[in-house]
Amino acid sequence: MPPIIEELKNKRIAILGFGKEGQSTYHYIRKYLPNQELTIADLHPIDTSKLTDVKTVIGEHYQELDAYDIVMKSPGIVLTHRLPEDKLNSQTNLFLKHYGKQTIGITGTKGKSTTASLLYHIVSKHQPCVLLGNIGKPAFDQLEDIQADTIVVYELSCHQLEYTHYAPHFGVLLNLHEEHLDHYGTYEKYIHAKENIWRYQHKQDMIILEHSLQNDDISSQIISASMEHKDADIYVEDQTLHIENESITIDEQATTLLGKHNRYDIAIVFYLAKQLGISYPDSLAALKSFAPLSHRLEYVGYLHDLHWYDDSISTICETTIQALKSLPKTDTLLLGGMDRGIDYTPLSDYLNAHPIHHVILMYDSGSVLSKLLHIPYTVVKDLAEAVETAKQVSQKGSVVLLSPAAASYGFFKNFEERGDRYQKYIKNEA
Repeated sequence: MPPIIEELKNKRIAILGFGKEGQSTYHYIRKYLPNQELTIADLHPIDTSKLTDVKTVIGEHYQELDAYDIVMKSPGIVLTHRLPEDKLNSQTNLFLKHYGKQTIGITGTKGKSTTASLLYHIVSKHQPCVLLGNIGKPAFDQLEDIQADTIVVYELSCHQLEYTHYAPHFGVLLNLHEEHLDHYGTYEKYIHAKENIWRYQHKQDMIILEHSLQNDDISSQIISASMEHKDADIYVEDQTLHIENESITIDEQATTLLGKHNRYDIAIVFYLAKQLGISYPDSLAALKSFAPLSHRLEYVGYLHDLHWYDDSISTICETTIQALKSLPKTDTLLLGGMDRGIDYTPLSDYLNAHPIHHVILMYDSGSVLSKLLHIPYTVVKDLAEAVETAKQVSQKGSVVLLSPAAASYGFFKNFEERGDRYQKYIKNEA
């Protein structure tokens, strides 16, 4: 019987949240423990017609689960009822407990999906490898694919890390910016969740940090006697990656990943692959066949005499600034979405100092930005009107960029739906 199931056997288990990960937890437990009673707790009613031996706790008191031995928490659930720490568990916590020694965990406010996907793309060409986590693949769904020699690339969100007590062998923290303040309340609590990627590491483990994080206030917490802080000499100059004592030039045909931030993440991936025995020339060859993920500075095409880019993944100021630096010929910028209370001053300061011809503001955060900008801007009601306005005002042959610097919630299901809708509006398909 798998070790994770051994831990769950004969326990009173509640699955807290029945989205993608909650359903994955149910099916994995039920496969090995067909007769063990399970309880599913969710704010909203669930269809139990195809489930066996389950009880449900539904409604506003669904988090009152003190009577259970184990509460398998889904990442997106915000705890409103305090549960004892020893009862809280999750797929990520159990996975890292049993498979952490063969796992590369990648986190950061931005860039983790692309970095994890690129690392998997390179490593899987040379040895058994799986990609799971926040990328959309619950850990339990792929346990059957993991052998002793399998390398696991695990994209870790703050929500997955928040209640973990185990860590990956290799930890990567790409960056930290204000994000998810609607969930955590303060930036400090958000950082605390991210810190779990190294908090439970041991001496033989390794944490790799982006340069700016090596010199700020959190570095004293990172460097400790309990583990090795790997200050890998990694930096980027123009198209050249400097990794330890070697330099690798990335020509324009090598990748469609734009911007210095992406080149830095490529350098980290190359360094990690080298630790697994994969040479830099082999990594560079694999990079050329890597297809970038959607909605991340994605080139939509040349339509209506304009070059359109979709950066719907951008939910913070820093990523919009990075996008503008990556696309210096941007003529029109589409901004705005849900206002989560982040500080928009860095973006307004950048735009005021580096004005572009057309700034189109929409939704709640667009209204906040309008009070901070000292350059001309246009206010529209929604994304559809923003695209139509861009078609009318942008100079022919120039770049139009959607990089909202705001979450999509309240207006779209997620950033993917926002990006899909944007592309449909451009093509007049919506």
